[in-house]
Amino acid sequence: MRRLIILGAVLAVAGLVVEEATQGRVLGQGPSACEAIGGKPAIGRCVTPACYWQGDCGHWANPARWVDRLKPGDPVSKVVFWLGEPLQRDADSLSWSCGKPSTDRFRAVIRDQRLVSVEQCKLD
Repeated sequence: MRRLIILGAVLAVAGLVVEEATQGRVLGQGPSACEAIGGKPAIGRCVTPACYWQGDCGHWANPARWVDRLKPGDPVSKVVFWLGEPLQRDADSLSWSCGKPSTDRFRAVIRDQRLVSVEQCKLD
């Protein structure tokens, strides 16, 4: 019985450590470990800037939230890291949903692998 209690306590602590590392601020202390290394916490994982080259930046529910982190001249890898995988890729543009439940889209103009401009989502 005592071993079972100890095992339960160890599993609870391990769960808190994993939660703190991936989501952060569980214990209310500073940025998460993910943010500390330059990543963005996602459900069950930490998305890092390397996601562009790995092809796993994912799709965000509200990519427009992150547009303020971008500026003209940023590499396309930074754009996709912050906004997630685009819903559509055209010759010189990438597009994303403005967020749920909106069906509107916004786009980023890319030339020579650099951000030229980002359209803002239109408020309904």
